[in-house]
Amino acid sequence: MTPFTIAPIASDEYDRQYRAWAERQGPRALDRDWRLTHLLWRQRALLRRFPPDGKRVLDFGCMDGVFTIMLQQLGGKAVGYDISPAAIAQAKAFRAPAARPVFTTVPPGPGQFDLIYCNEVIEHVADDSALIGELVGYLAAGGSVVGTTPVGEYFWDPDHKRAYDDVMLKRALAPWGRVRVHRYYRNPLRNFLPVRQKGASVYIFQVTPLTPPAAR
Repeated sequence: MTPFTIAPIASDEYDRQYRAWAERQGPRALDRDWRLTHLLWRQRALLRRFPPDGKRVLDFGCMDGVFTIMLQQLGGKAVGYDISPAAIAQAKAFRAPAARPVFTTVPPGPGQFDLIYCNEVIEHVADDSALIGELVGYLAAGGSVVGTTPVGEYFWDPDHKRAYDDVMLKRALAPWGRVRVHRYYRNPLRNFLPVRQKGASVYIFQVTPLTPPAAR
């Protein structure tokens, strides 16, 4: 499988989407320090569950790299990949003269990473299961793919291809290894209640291959 043939959208379309997103955010979109201090609540939840310290990590679909920079600051050896040249150019501007993290529009090779983060990407691609299979191929032995995706239609975007429930998400992930899925609510107090509730929430998922990726 060649990277992103599963989502054959020209890079200039991703550039357009990134610039439209940045414009909607206003001036703080370009304030790196503010954004690092105000990471999205679901990104903070993901980092608590899967810290990058001491690991080779890939931020797949990194956009303009703020989350990737946080992975590096927390002790990961981080690479940010995105198909949008405009987003990667901004990521490099945020990084400034530092050598790391690495930002690139060139897909990685196999077996390079201990942990791959995939934040709210799978709902945007036509074949979500194939994307996870692609990411698994980038893992070193013992590695995992982790990420987030909205529950149902919260955070709905016109580019979303589907709205997930538990069954649909697990079906997409299951062919690629051992799967763990946890629902996390935006309101922290709701996460301590034993029953499901309405309200903004995401799935936090983990896929760990049962066999080394090189053996597939």
